[in-house]
Amino acid sequence: MVLNPGESTTVAVSFAMSRGMGGFHDFRLHLATNDPVRPDHEIVILSNWTS
Repeated sequence: MVLNPGESTTVAVSFAMSRGMGGFHDFRLHLATNDPVRPDHEIVILSNWTS
């Protein structure tokens, strides 16, 4: 997907954990950009899974 300046979009992600994997986790989503200063934008998603 390519966004022009001023455009926006929504990114939907879902996570599933296996039994016994409860507790705190962090997931990292990397967005590739054409910005020479920041070619990779990392979004950190923190979670606390319960079973």
